[in-house]
Amino acid sequence: MTGVILAGGKNRRMNGKIKALLTFGGETLLQRQIREMKPVCDELFLVTNQPEHFTPLIGGEVQLIGDDIPAKGPLSGMHAAFSRAGHRDVWVVGCDMPFISGAVAQALADCKHRRNCDAVVPVIDGRLHPLHGVYSRECADVIVELLRKDFCQVKQFLQKIDWQTADNSFFLKRGFDLHFVLNVNTPEQYEKALALFKNKLKEQQLSRRTDHNLPPI
Repeated sequence: MTGVILAGGKNRRMNGKIKALLTFGGETLLQRQIREMKPVCDELFLVTNQPEHFTPLIGGEVQLIGDDIPAKGPLSGMHAAFSRAGHRDVWVVGCDMPFISGAVAQALADCKHRRNCDAVVPVIDGRLHPLHGVYSRECADVIVELLRKDFCQVKQFLQKIDWQTADNSFFLKRGFDLHFVLNVNTPEQYEKALALFKNKLKEQQLSRRTDHNLPPI
């Protein structure tokens, strides 16, 4: 599928720090996202109006693109990416999401095919998370019509397409950690995400040690 990272916005709530360049475990959030997306996406787009900040980090593995219809929020970036996507399935994430999951994205894409719909979007604890949804690239035509009428909200876009939800039970019964929708908009949220990251790392290390000490089956 095609993967899309939306890196617009002015980062005001992060005191001007570029969220995609925040560090997690010795790498930037952006590098962490690219590493997670590459196994399921053989085409990756980074949509940004500040390409100079990201070019040194991505090499040739990610295509940097800008908005064709600027200053319209996430829908601008989604339109730019959908219009260029080489695959029908397009996985969209925000650049401030440290725990995105390629396995979740593949499950959403599979669900989209089974239900024969335009998109599948996570709804966790009753809250909609359109960034980490999987969409059909043909949705670009719907978005451009909305933007021409100055309708810029993702919810307005969803009202115009055939989309389905994937709720807590969808993910939990497949063993997925629900933190994949977590994002960091403020320094406080960043610190909490870092603490969560460190806890997850400790759990993984403990699990490896425990498994190592198990007798062979």
